[in-house]
Amino acid sequence: MWQAQDMWRRGRALMVAAVGLETVRDRVATTTRVAGWSGAAATAAAAESTTLVAGFEEAVSSLRRVEAVVTDAGDERASLDRWGRPDADVLAELDARVAGALRQTVVDPGGSPRAERPDDGVAVDAADVLDAVLRARLAADRDSLREVERDLAAEVDRSFLGGVFTDADAGLAETRDRLAALEATLAVLALPGRRLVHYEQGPHRTTVAVAVGAVESADRVAVFVPGAGTTVGGDLAERDAETARIVAEAGRRAVSAVAGITWLGYEAPAWNAELVDPARSVAGLGPARAGAAALADALRALDLPRHDVDDGPRVSIVAHSYGTVLAAEALRDGGSADAVVLMGSPGWNDPPPDAPAPYVLEVATDPVADLGRFGTDPSELPTATVLATDGAVGHGAYLDEGSVSASNVAAVVAGTEVVRGSRSTDVADVLRFLLRLW
Repeated sequence: MWQAQDMWRRGRALMVAAVGLETVRDRVATTTRVAGWSGAAATAAAAESTTLVAGFEEAVSSLRRVEAVVTDAGDERASLDRWGRPDADVLAELDARVAGALRQTVVDPGGSPRAERPDDGVAVDAADVLDAVLRARLAADRDSLREVERDLAAEVDRSFLGGVFTDADAGLAETRDRLAALEATLAVLALPGRRLVHYEQGPHRTTVAVAVGAVESADRVAVFVPGAGTTVGGDLAERDAETARIVAEAGRRAVSAVAGITWLGYEAPAWNAELVDPARSVAGLGPARAGAAALADALRALDLPRHDVDDGPRVSIVAHSYGTVLAAEALRDGGSADAVVLMGSPGWNDPPPDAPAPYVLEVATDPVADLGRFGTDPSELPTATVLATDGAVGHGAYLDEGSVSASNVAAVVAGTEVVRGSRSTDVADVLRFLLRLW
């Protein structure tokens, strides 16, 4: 399978060929312009010259259209590489789309190269490729899980005490949880502008990430990372709605293209027996470290400069609760962002030196935000910008519709003016300080 560099080299060669043909075209156009030459022969020569010039112009136009598709293909292969290691299905889908785009340049001889017509209808988009492959994979998994559900349900019905002694009941419960996650994902994907950019059947739960808007062409992209207790089946719809609201408001503020990603691409720690498992407990770094690589890959993919602009989009991480722990791990794992928003963070755990200074939202009645379990309370950092959360109550209200805190998050994503909050010391801060002394 071809690599990004292969297509970029071909694109440059096509561009050079087009320039060469343009030079020949210009020379042909001047061959009949001889002072004093007139009459039937001159007229015939001029007509032939005009025909030749038209042929050269059509060839140049075709070369430039092909160059645009080939260069785009290289960009999208590079983007897919950064989303993670693309498997055979993803690469086959990319190749098929590039082939279709190249065929389109032949049947659309009046088309223009990308530089003249940005939305020419034949571009190849990495997020579209991922979406097509992952949707097909999800549908196949749903069919398989339905068969497993039927078999396990029948076994439970036949077994003594409902399959307690065979683990069939536990297997049935997990299968139904995974099916619920797939149904929830499909329901969200049915909404306008949604694309599936991450999907995996993890060891314990299903993980997904759903994009709102055109992440491959947006000027600004926000990645929303929720915290502990979040599941695809139980929470994706609500988290997606929050993302869509922030993206819409940020777009109005920035007057530019804004997209978002609801990142449930890790197995968020649950409030159950996992609490006593060091590798999966919300009290430890295990879940964050296990999920960091996938988030870091996504951040690197978003940060990839596009060949037709100087830089990639402005990327913001918007993390809540344990999601802030994952964000710190992903930044240390090679991910990058232009802005980081921390909501109700239990501690900003030693981010890399080049990480942006965080914007911090901390509701006075949020006990998690004062834990400092995973590092410094980010609201205490001298480099942090503390944002207003007026009217919000508790740990889960930061993105409530119409709230001051949600408006501030949209402002950060848009790069517009925020409403600052005050650095205050509450009872939880005092207790934490006394515990440190003790």
